Amino acid sequence: MRQIKKVGVLGAGVMGHGIAAHLAGAGVPVLLLDIVPKFGEADQKAGLNEKSPAFRNKFALAGIEAIKKSKPSVIYSQRDLKLITPGNFEDDWDKLKDCDWIVEVVVERLDIKQSVFAKVEKVMQPHTIVSSNTSGLPLHSMAEGRNENFKKNFIVTHFFNPVRYLKLVEIISSSVTDPEVVKDMASFLEDKLGKGVVYAKDTPNFIANRIGTFAFMAALKRVIDEDYKVEEVDKILGPAMGKPKSAMFRTADIAGIDTLAHVVKNTFDNCPKDEQHAIFVMPDVVNKMITSGWTGDKAGQGFYKKVKGEGKKEILSINLKTGEYGPQGEVKFASLKAAKGIEEVGPRIKAVLAGDDRAADFAWKVTRDTLIYSANRIPEIADDIVNVDRAMRWGFNWDIGPFEVLDAIGLKEAVERIKKDGLAIPALFTQVLEKGEGVFYKRKEGKTLYFDLKTNTYQPVPTRSNVLLLKNLREQNKIIESNGSASLIDLGDGVLCLEFHSKMNAIDDEIINMGFKGLEHIKSQNLAGMVITNESDNFSVGANLMLLWLEAQQGNWDKINQIVKAFQDFCMALKYSPKPVVAAPFGLTLGGGCEIVMGSDAARVYAETYIGLVEVGVGLIPGGGGCKNMLLNCEAALRAKGQKVWASTGDGGPFPKVQRAFERIGFAKVATSAKEGVELDYLKPTDKFSLNRDSLVFDAKQDVLEMTKTYKPATPREDILVPGVGGKMAMLSAIRGFRALGQISEHDGFIAEKLSHVLCGGDIPTQRLVSEQYLLDLEREVFLQLAGTEKSQARMQFMLMNNKPLRN
Repeated sequence: MRQIKKVGVLGAGVMGHGIAAHLAGAGVPVLLLDIVPKFGEADQKAGLNEKSPAFRNKFALAGIEAIKKSKPSVIYSQRDLKLITPGNFEDDWDKLKDCDWIVEVVVERLDIKQSVFAKVEKVMQPHTIVSSNTSGLPLHSMAEGRNENFKKNFIVTHFFNPVRYLKLVEIISSSVTDPEVVKDMASFLEDKLGKGVVYAKDTPNFIANRIGTFAFMAALKRVIDEDYKVEEVDKILGPAMGKPKSAMFRTADIAGIDTLAHVVKNTFDNCPKDEQHAIFVMPDVVNKMITSGWTGDKAGQGFYKKVKGEGKKEILSINLKTGEYGPQGEVKFASLKAAKGIEEVGPRIKAVLAGDDRAADFAWKVTRDTLIYSANRIPEIADDIVNVDRAMRWGFNWDIGPFEVLDAIGLKEAVERIKKDGLAIPALFTQVLEKGEGVFYKRKEGKTLYFDLKTNTYQPVPTRSNVLLLKNLREQNKIIESNGSASLIDLGDGVLCLEFHSKMNAIDDEIINMGFKGLEHIKSQNLAGMVITNESDNFSVGANLMLLWLEAQQGNWDKINQIVKAFQDFCMALKYSPKPVVAAPFGLTLGGGCEIVMGSDAARVYAETYIGLVEVGVGLIPGGGGCKNMLLNCEAALRAKGQKVWASTGDGGPFPKVQRAFERIGFAKVATSAKEGVELDYLKPTDKFSLNRDSLVFDAKQDVLEMTKTYKPATPREDILVPGVGGKMAMLSAIRGFRALGQISEHDGFIAEKLSHVLCGGDIPTQRLVSEQYLLDLEREVFLQLAGTEKSQARMQFMLMNNKPLRN
């Protein structure tokens, strides 16, 4: 198997620097090259000459600068930028000899790509994989004139933008491509870069863009013909129909309307036999928008336009009849209201389509047309339904792909409705109804099977060996014990899993109780250890705030004290378990969820984890050990830098770690990646990362098994140096300064003072060594004090009602 240790990226534009950033984030060194620009007056004024590296590498350096400034960030950590080496096509071309993979990301013109590959051929090694990131140009055309070694190592690797956040990479190969090249690249993309690979055929726009642009154009035609408003359509075709919140027009603004038009034109020009060929013609109103430069977010206006009104910003929408912008109207449809609150995507879509208003009619017709078109594209663009469904989920962020939609709404029912509409039924639908069981997918013995069109049988959906799904284990009767909020699942090889499944995975007494049972089980059964994770969108949004608020309203302080003490005891039990415990967080990991991660022996963290202690936003401080563990993590981080955090005098001392911990907790800082989680001290430098969410449980299980080989349980610390009242006075002085300047509210200041009280060790007169339990008792005492204040209760209530913090 080829080892890809260094990658050359040719082209430093949006996609080029995005790919480079993602590679660097995965720990892969990158050579980022672009053309040498033309020397101009601005360069001369900047003190450059034609030989200056700053001039010759201008485009590559600009790409790196774009990475630095990107929001949301396209790189996991700014520290990863050191892995990207800038250069240019003239001075640094020979350096490509050291690259195991060379990916071309230049302008989407066949002649330019061909000229680049002619040069690549001269420097590539026999083992070097060469690929193009084209969004739709034919692979065979790009490889024309190249030698045999080039062609056998040449594929298309089509990433989607933004590279960090969209999972899809389409791989396209030819009859002369070495199968090992495809296999090795797929493994690298999935295991190292965390991507989802689909295998497309060498047809215009491949899979995702072919179907995605059809869905857009079919909907756009209906919008104009039937006079729907832009904002109406984005409400209809958003989460209610299993699509992203950005839906149709907002997504186009993000991607770039000119980019969309280019992809649409590519289908029109190169697919003359497509039965929907005429649909791939952009209407005049959109062409005028492009001509006027109204191409979306990058231009400041597209289908939407943000303007400053009187004291606030307003987002206008375009009228596709007149081409003029105006205020958005309120969107209300009974069918959308019927779907609201339905969590499962299939029943939600079904609820919308069952309606009898304009929204339901529009949703059905657009969905119907897309389902028919998707069915007619097999086997033209892909050999099976799995690659099509994955492409639309991973590339366009659909909750479920077109054939999964058909299973959700019922294939038989959909066919009957299509017949009533007077449209032809795709042969694929008939084949599944007559030769299959009327469904495209089915579950059997904890596995998903798909209908294979070639054999008319149901075959297992291809899955990598390092994918371990809790859903499958549940169906295989691997649940040891369960309650309403959590389950214990046998992962095999003596490893247990504590799975959360409360609403939003909020930490409650049932999760804590099941956690204690899990710890007792691994101890009494002499198992290897335990993993803590789940398969929801987010690991945990924190403690059960509703329960806490209700108890506070009723003045049940003994009950609150009991709940907080139990949570503290659980987190301590995790940390000092006789067997290793590995938390495997992902997505939002906030408040109590963060405290569970910080309290575990180790963490196996999904790269896209947004972790933080955010309790001050609801008028509280962390109460489950978050303050104590943040102090310990900050102490360890400072010690690693050589500071004498143990010393009572001189350099270091206890105050720097207190300051650092206060900044994290007091400002409710949330890490925007796992790597940033380490930088913000929520995670330890020894914690490990996984870029592929699908392998997270497997990886965490392997961590437990590896840890058992040398595992020695730790004991609670009794030697934590805190500054005492002297440190607290210094903190209070700064807090009162912020308050005097009007930078924080009075209650913000009150919370900050209470936080300082805990971090500095309470009312002890001088710096002193204290125990973990001492700090936990302080945490709990202050937590209850804050929960008892009227303003903190108001913050809790406001968050519960509005899902955003109140600054009272």
